[in-house]
Amino acid sequence: MQAFVSSLSPDWGLLALRIGLAVVFFAHGLPKIKNVGQVAGFFKQAGIPLAGLSAWIVTLLETVGPVLAVIGLGTRFVALGWAISMVVATVVVKIRMAKMSFASQGGWEFEFILGVAALALVFTGAGALSLDAGLGW
Repeated sequence: MQAFVSSLSPDWGLLALRIGLAVVFFAHGLPKIKNVGQVAGFFKQAGIPLAGLSAWIVTLLETVGPVLAVIGLGTRFVALGWAISMVVATVVVKIRMAKMSFASQGGWEFEFILGVAALALVFTGAGALSLDAGLGW
């Protein structure tokens, strides 16, 4: 058992984190890429500045970003975008618009944990099992 545990590396954990976040963000981004105009309309209604541009940025973060995260390219940049996006989703949509509390029905705990996980990647980077590591990032 000890040989198995000692063979584990934090880099495998970072890979699992990158893949897990990528799957979730991609699942939420796919509908956006088909309806960017509707996303922009919602952003405008929510009072998000530059709604059209913001809609495209979020859509690309949630569709192209996951691909980059899985291969570990530009991981800190993508993760920072995800973290910022989750802060905006939490504060503007869940708290201000929907008046949700943390763990209520439809609360903001999901956005919170996604943001925290993304922030962890900002601090750690992608790890050794990534293109970032091969590029010396």
